[in-house]
Amino acid sequence: MTRDSVGRDSVGSGSVGSGSDGAGAPELLGPPSAVHQAGEVSILAEYPDTGAVLAAAAALRALAPSHLVDLVPAERTLLLVGAAPRDRHELADLLSTLPAAAEEQADAAEHTLAVVYDGADLAEVADLLSMSTDALIAAHTGALWTVAFGGFAPGFPYLVAEEPRTAEPVAEESGADGRPAGGPPWDVPRRGEPRTSVPAGAVGLAARYCGIYPRPSPGGWQLIGRTDAELFDPERTPPALLLPGSRVRFVARRPSVRAAATAPTPTTSSTTSTSSTSSTSSTTTRASVLARARSGVAAAPRRLGRRRDAAATLPPPGDPALEVLSPGPQLLLQDAGRPGHGAIGVSPSGAFDRGALARADAAVGNRTHATALEALLGPVRLRALAPTVLAVAGGAGEITVRRADPEGTALELDAGQGLDRAIALDPGDVLTLGVPLQGLRRLVAVRGGICGVKRASDAAVHPAGTDHAAGTADHEQQTSDSLFLGSLSHDTLSGLGPAPLRTGDVLTVGREQGLDAVPDAVPRTDEDGPVDDAADAAADDATTRADDGGAGSPSRHLLEIPMHTGPRDDLLGRGVLDALLRAEWTVRSDSDRVGVRMDGSPLPVRDGSGSLPSEAMVPGAIQVPPSGLPVVFGPDHPTTGGYPVVAVVTRTGLDRLAQAAPGTAVRFTPAAGSAR
Repeated sequence: MTRDSVGRDSVGSGSVGSGSDGAGAPELLGPPSAVHQAGEVSILAEYPDTGAVLAAAAALRALAPSHLVDLVPAERTLLLVGAAPRDRHELADLLSTLPAAAEEQADAAEHTLAVVYDGADLAEVADLLSMSTDALIAAHTGALWTVAFGGFAPGFPYLVAEEPRTAEPVAEESGADGRPAGGPPWDVPRRGEPRTSVPAGAVGLAARYCGIYPRPSPGGWQLIGRTDAELFDPERTPPALLLPGSRVRFVARRPSVRAAATAPTPTTSSTTSTSSTSSTSSTTTRASVLARARSGVAAAPRRLGRRRDAAATLPPPGDPALEVLSPGPQLLLQDAGRPGHGAIGVSPSGAFDRGALARADAAVGNRTHATALEALLGPVRLRALAPTVLAVAGGAGEITVRRADPEGTALELDAGQGLDRAIALDPGDVLTLGVPLQGLRRLVAVRGGICGVKRASDAAVHPAGTDHAAGTADHEQQTSDSLFLGSLSHDTLSGLGPAPLRTGDVLTVGREQGLDAVPDAVPRTDEDGPVDDAADAAADDATTRADDGGAGSPSRHLLEIPMHTGPRDDLLGRGVLDALLRAEWTVRSDSDRVGVRMDGSPLPVRDGSGSLPSEAMVPGAIQVPPSGLPVVFGPDHPTTGGYPVVAVVTRTGLDRLAQAAPGTAVRFTPAAGSAR
């Protein structure tokens, strides 16, 4: 027995155990081989294989703990995200005495996908596996595949082969790449040079997995075919066709033949069929951990997040309130995001500077984390279409209001003076946010909360929550102006959520009934975010910044970013962690909402320690690629990754990084209560 990194005893076994000698007692799953802290509210549990991961995930979904916000399986790990720091220990204890999912929960959806085997890499893959192309197709269609986990992109499944339906073996001798005989039959390397664009529906192989691209994107998998199945549809519930634990069989079809559309079968284990997809109920239950795991993991992800039910309700229809006259470089809708859907490849997204969002909403009396505008740099100009109350928080810059009434008094607020306070606008008034002198992003909250967008090309206002999608939205990027999974946040990596705002777009806001009164002032607390990095520091720093060149100039002081070590600091070695804490880093110009990239002296990454099997990521994860230059994941991060995470930045630290301009000097520091 050893002591793990969340301070609990763990046994190095992930197998299924009886757990009790009593008759009728529930069978207990073996505990994880290790449990690591993964930030303030998350733990990462290690298991010996994918079957054990899925079994644990199924058992947790069956229990549905109220404090479990997200549950993300990967190849050999399971990420558990709690609602508060205290949940880490409770969830870790739960894993040590976890009852297996009941047999009646074991039936999972089985999908049959028609594939045209004409992929550009088909012949090369067959050669790598020492097979003919016909034998490869027979083996691929003869195998029963299970969705181990999702990631890379929303709806992208990582499938593992369970058992062949045909007796034709893979050749015994070594493959063309020198693999030893008897190795994993689907273990083929990724392409040496990734493609800049892989079409939607492409079926590929890489590193023992089969994957299907849900939308056009860059990719390095070996392509063997294509399917017409719609892997991800934001209008479907759940939006991902293939959930972790689901089973898949592939059938070959000729390019000239298209499968007829079939109506969906309303059974408990089927999902909507597409022109090349049919879903059938499983009729057998295998007496194995993997079989018991399937349906529990594939069960509706909405069972998680009971705490978020209120946030998922549709807002009332809104009234036009603001017109975008100039959006600046990037103007997005953001709120608390859509946590709880990492298993289908959907990142949490939401406001980057969460403390600024909370303060802006509080300043106008909104509920916490009501939808607001997130403006990158500037200038941004908005015109009021109705009496409106708004507030600005985050980066500090000049705020001006030009009154439509010639007898009205114009408002001019210097950097830092206009933050976290209510500003009243009459119809026709124009609000201008100047380029920030300190920070990068401003959050603009409107009393009532933003609930819809009328695009400049639309003929009428379409409130959020309707079936209307923006006429100019790119279908391939799956953008929509409707709520998606309870949020209006725009995810810059996947394109989910309302598209970035443009000149002429009109914002609608909700009703004010039931809202708090507009306060005289918003108290600032440590929980709100970087108290000393926004308004408080702006007044002292603005003059210096202007002398140094103004907008976009990095702050002269060293920005301290608190973090918790783990989950993979042991894998990387103490030298890497020490070097991370000792060094002074500089924010790179290619940083964005997906990740804040650091420049400096590369960390001493040992050969072989710079990669690992894909596992779930969290906002704030400090990923260390083989280059040794760390990347801190932002709110739009990919849900899984293959580079080790040495530490995870705190929520306050993420708020600070949201405001860190390129060139800002950064130093990572252990957070209070961190293991090191």
